Amino acid sequence: MAAQKTGFRVSVRELVAFTFPPVDIVPASQVEDMLAGGKAHRLRQDGHEGRTEMSIRHVFHLAGEDVELFGRMDAFTEDCPPLIEEMKLSSWRGDDAAPEHQAQAWLYGAMVALEHGAHEVRLAVTYLSPEGEVLRRHEECVAGEKLIAQAEAWLSAYLAFLVRERQHRERRDQSLRELGFPFPEYRQGQRELAVQVYTAVRQKRRLFASLPTGTGKSAAVLFPALKALGEGETEKILYLTCRNTARQSPLQALERMKQQGLHARISVLTAKEKLCPGECRCHPDWCDRAKGHYLRAEEAIRELLENPALLWTDEVIADISDKYRICPFELALALTELADVVLMDLNYVFDPFAQVKRLYQRKRGVTLLVDEAHHVQDRVQESLSGTLNSGQLRISRTALGKALSRKHPCYKALTELIHLLRAFELPQENEDGRLEHPSAEVTAAAQRLLEEVGGLLNHPQGVPAAELLPLLRTLLPFLYAAEHFSDDYAVLLSAQGKERTLDLYCLLPAAQIAATTKGMRGVVFFSATLSPLDAMKELLGGGEEDACFSLPSPFPRENLQVVRQRVNTRYAARRDSAPRVAEIIAQTAMQREGKYIAFFPSYAYLQMVQELLPADRLPPMWVQRRDIGEEERDSFFAAFLRGDGPRLGLCVMGGLFSEGIDLPGDSLIGAMIVGVGLPTPSPKLRAMQQCYAERFGDGFAYACRIPAMQKVQQAGGRIIRSGEDKGILVLIDERYFEPAYVSLLPEHWRQFSPDVERAAKELWG
Repeated sequence: MAAQKTGFRVSVRELVAFTFPPVDIVPASQVEDMLAGGKAHRLRQDGHEGRTEMSIRHVFHLAGEDVELFGRMDAFTEDCPPLIEEMKLSSWRGDDAAPEHQAQAWLYGAMVALEHGAHEVRLAVTYLSPEGEVLRRHEECVAGEKLIAQAEAWLSAYLAFLVRERQHRERRDQSLRELGFPFPEYRQGQRELAVQVYTAVRQKRRLFASLPTGTGKSAAVLFPALKALGEGETEKILYLTCRNTARQSPLQALERMKQQGLHARISVLTAKEKLCPGECRCHPDWCDRAKGHYLRAEEAIRELLENPALLWTDEVIADISDKYRICPFELALALTELADVVLMDLNYVFDPFAQVKRLYQRKRGVTLLVDEAHHVQDRVQESLSGTLNSGQLRISRTALGKALSRKHPCYKALTELIHLLRAFELPQENEDGRLEHPSAEVTAAAQRLLEEVGGLLNHPQGVPAAELLPLLRTLLPFLYAAEHFSDDYAVLLSAQGKERTLDLYCLLPAAQIAATTKGMRGVVFFSATLSPLDAMKELLGGGEEDACFSLPSPFPRENLQVVRQRVNTRYAARRDSAPRVAEIIAQTAMQREGKYIAFFPSYAYLQMVQELLPADRLPPMWVQRRDIGEEERDSFFAAFLRGDGPRLGLCVMGGLFSEGIDLPGDSLIGAMIVGVGLPTPSPKLRAMQQCYAERFGDGFAYACRIPAMQKVQQAGGRIIRSGEDKGILVLIDERYFEPAYVSLLPEHWRQFSPDVERAAKELWG
């Protein structure tokens, strides 16, 4: 739904969804859609005599309002009377067409009657198999007057909702016109950034911005985007992050604006696994919240709307879901449609299997603000890639054999796929196991298995969903990658004994990122480490028409002392270099009592150095473990943010504690970064390096050095968070003396102090 200056514009799909809401949550029906996509429609339409995918629209005049109804008919034959055919891939088994499908046909019939002057219209709802075969067909001939009267009745009911939403927007826009910047004054660079963001939204362009830590990025991008929202330049703002912890800053900025008079709906969308109270399958047969969810959800939403000051956070959504016994994740999804600003994980936009379709279908009215944008490439690569591992499939086959039998078609399809994978021979000429293209046989076998798994999910036969969903999550990405395979992908085969792993790995997701963001009302990719900007713009799908913007550090240079220590920390030299690294860490942490963190390139190196540290002369140590849980994570924050006394943290670069967290003031006065954060060599990395060499000229820089130094910048950026913070940064590696690496450091880091003692004296006297 979108408001126009002269009224409202409503699609047939959204009017039907409003008029015929479901009762229960039945996600299994979505599997059927994923299996076939538009294939059945295309096969049926290919043999149709009339016009297919025909657009139609009509403006209705109701209660003093103009409402434009629009949609696209699957098939239309201009006969006497004309024929409209709606094609559905559905498990509907009723004697008549499903009410919502029939309603869709009736709405198109009403518009045909009005636009074509038809006194009668023939309406057909046809149910198809995935191969396009007609399973059932329900046809009727209805008078034009009856169709028009029914369409007007449905639209009148929806109009009350549309008017309520317009009143909300009018109040919101008035509050935005009166809203000032949420802080007493702009920090250095914030105003310039705000102008760039506002321009990007108005001109519907992409902006790539590199902004030093402590700039106040959240407020500086949200405020101009909200101003543009109030002026009608956009309809919704999606603020994307990679970690839940990164939402705290934008939420605080929005809360501050709310306190200063902002009247806007703010919602958070968190992963289903974190929101849902139970572990059972999301289905009315297994979960009492799924049964009748939509009957109770309407009242819950009404209660939330009656409290406009409320931010719809995880806690608020969980509380009201408990009150009405509804699914919190489904409620959170519904709130994204009503909200003006939604904070969510970037997978909900860029991952084809996690994408929130209800938002993406209206992307031309959406503005994206992408925080932590240096992570976008890795995350999108992962979502577009697929892997089949015969060993893992064998484990699933054992479970299915017990639940079904070895004669069941699903068990046989799984066996066929395992045998095909195991039959692969590693190519002798390529030590990385790289193949030219995906195997057509394996892809076909995976598709057959997916159809069997989908059938079991739709019609359970005693197989727990826990056994089927991992298979689904494996097969869908692999088949997606096979369907979209191009020069941007690599096919990689590896072996462990008789087991085989086949990867369809996306090397360069730039084209997909560009396609996803195309047509939106402005997209802002921003990060403290989105550098070098020109390279990141290419990797994230930017074009010549898109803008780049960077800011220098707003804080006094003398507040951060940077020291380089020439040590060989390469993998082969780590045991020899560990004593020297331990010595430097101890020396730094003993300069002044306080809190320090040493960041390592791996857990193994961390443990090696930890054993050599003089614990009796150092502050109490907090050590990050591989399998860290929520409780241990909280203990870290307690020790550094709220705890008194000195601390020494030993953490891993690129991990939870090296980015996305604020350690202001005395929470961190020093960081020691061991190594340069280069990724571990692998066939995937070598394939990326080759691809980037062909595309950009310097494969090692794009695939290895740039992402490595982004980790370094993130870790070092934990020290200075405000103009009053002071600290020391020690870079421990001989490569910090090489121009190729130094050029990737922030400019304000490049005034190096000769040693740790001199740096400490400059800082603290």
